[in-house]
Amino acid sequence: MKKETIQKGINYLDYRLKVAALILENKTTGTNQTPELVEFTKLNKQRSNRNEKQFVLSEQLSELFRQSSFYEYWIVFVEAWCGDCAQNLPAIYNIAKNASGVELKIVIKSENLVEMHQYLSNGSEAIPKLVRVEKESQKVLGTWGARPKNAQAIAEHWKKNKETISKEDFEKELHLWYAKNRSQDIQREFWEMLTDEG
Repeated sequence: MKKETIQKGINYLDYRLKVAALILENKTTGTNQTPELVEFTKLNKQRSNRNEKQFVLSEQLSELFRQSSFYEYWIVFVEAWCGDCAQNLPAIYNIAKNASGVELKIVIKSENLVEMHQYLSNGSEAIPKLVRVEKESQKVLGTWGARPKNAQAIAEHWKKNKETISKEDFEKELHLWYAKNRSQDIQREFWEMLTDEG
């Protein structure tokens, strides 16, 4: 991971302020400034607010963080218009803030495409994409993203059945899954990742 990419990253609260300021200007992140993406950004602000309020750290992660500390940057590639970012980034933020030694850095994907292309998910620029980087050596320790495995299964099912399942129905099913799951899967997957049990 390039040092410049890490340095460009901003903290979660500054990212949320940046998105709020863009919404006031009827804008979103990135170069594609369509009204549809701006509306998604407004909706995602509400999703992020809800997910922040509902988040409860799992007992597994609580126990892990009581026993261990991590000397890592967590670099997360995002865009404000992305629904999966709104669903997962608040959980990543809350996990990171409870993990001693972890520093979360938010990076806008469209401003860092060369770096993003090194961390593709099944050949695509799927986000959010988290890259764990050891602070001293800047060695990449692992990645996560763009969705919990069960959410990804919903997306894969839709991709194979686009003729019979509309994009609207897919998004409804996906976001209903997120609402019911309340960040339980992402927390379990992070515990597996951090304990090498995945």
